[in-house]
Amino acid sequence: MKLKPMPKKCRIVPCLITTLSLMAGTALAQAPDDVLETELEYQQDAGQSQDRVAALDDETMGLVASYNREIERYQDLETYNENLRQLLDSQQAERNRIQAELGELEVIRQQIVPLIVEMVDVLDQFVTLDQPMLSEERRARVASLRSVIARADVDIAEKYRRVIEAYQIEAEYGQTLEAYEAPTLIDGREVTVDFLRVGRVGLFYLSLDRQQAGIWDTRTGDWELLSDTYLDAIEYAVRVAREQAPPNLIDLPLWTRGTDQ
Repeated sequence: MKLKPMPKKCRIVPCLITTLSLMAGTALAQAPDDVLETELEYQQDAGQSQDRVAALDDETMGLVASYNREIERYQDLETYNENLRQLLDSQQAERNRIQAELGELEVIRQQIVPLIVEMVDVLDQFVTLDQPMLSEERRARVASLRSVIARADVDIAEKYRRVIEAYQIEAEYGQTLEAYEAPTLIDGREVTVDFLRVGRVGLFYLSLDRQQAGIWDTRTGDWELLSDTYLDAIEYAVRVAREQAPPNLIDLPLWTRGTDQ
């Protein structure tokens, strides 16, 4: 009996089954490796995510620290600005005070200039009517004052100071003893004599040859001749005034009423 060959379809099926079996075996063989690789990739992704989280956390902390610093700086600026506001208010108050004082100063200026002029006029009159002591020096001082008060480059304070200084000098004449040599008119003649000034209570002259002495009579406005008995006393007083003799009691007349006193 002759065997018939198998149909082609019957031969293909076992082959297909064999192939599928081989592929399934290969897939099953590769499954553990794929799982491990996937796990590794997951761990890598997780590590990268953690790094990103850590980086974000550091950045957040840096931003918070920067914010806190800016808040502190803002508070410092607020304190500084408040101090500046107080300073500006104080400066404005000081400016207002100065402006008010300048206004008052202008009023005082208008009042003090006539006063200074009047004081110089009074001093000039006083020197003219006073005893003829240091006449040239005192008249020169008055002339200097008149020149100063007419100058625009000298301020009011300096003008006033000089006038007061001149008055102080005049006041000091009443507290000092002084002797000096100068010319004067005696009996219509100009002669050089030694003057002796005893404060303001007495003004004497002594001729250079020590032969004649006199006292200024404020009533007549002229010299009154003194007797020879006063020559030694006046000469000694002149030496004391020039620090050429020690101070001592000296008998001198203080005024005259037609006769020696």
